[in-house]
Amino acid sequence: MTEQIETEAAVCRGGVEFESLVAEFRRLHAALCTSAPDPELTAALQREFRAAADRLESTRQPVEADRASWRIGMSSRGHPTLVPFDVEYLDDRIFRARVEFSDVYLGGNGAVHGGTIPLLFDDFLGMFVSAKGQPHSRTVLLEVNYRKITPVGTPLMVEGTIDRIDGRKTWVSGRLFHGSDVTADAQALFVRLLPGQP
Repeated sequence: MTEQIETEAAVCRGGVEFESLVAEFRRLHAALCTSAPDPELTAALQREFRAAADRLESTRQPVEADRASWRIGMSSRGHPTLVPFDVEYLDDRIFRARVEFSDVYLGGNGAVHGGTIPLLFDDFLGMFVSAKGQPHSRTVLLEVNYRKITPVGTPLMVEGTIDRIDGRKTWVSGRLFHGSDVTADAQALFVRLLPGQP
């Protein structure tokens, strides 16, 4: 891993402790998706979850830039609903990362839910464009092709390339690999915002 990647893959704004909290939340989320608790445990957990939500809501930050999960570098590890990935390689044209979908993202029969794959591509390619294409860009077009079943609980590789930049437009493509098989690919267009656009 290069020094450049290490810098851009820094922990989220909330720090190592918040990143660890998000990891435990993801573990809890996956456990909830795979469990069948009895009524007594369900009721007890409901009380615990409500108490935890009450405590977190008391620290709510109305300004996005003040939130611990806001702008999370190149890994998505600081946001609990995004698919986390570990940067493998990054240069001006290519971005690769290791990813594994937990049972949170199960669609059925061991396959990743189809709606989660565009979420991964949008986040992954958007970060790439912001870092190496044109900062402050937004998704205009995202087309995903499903080639094979993407399995949960299996190490995968996601790869993106910047194909061309034309004015405010950045064209990128992405591929999701299970071994040597491409399970999904994507083509996307991001457009750099004009001054004053949100």
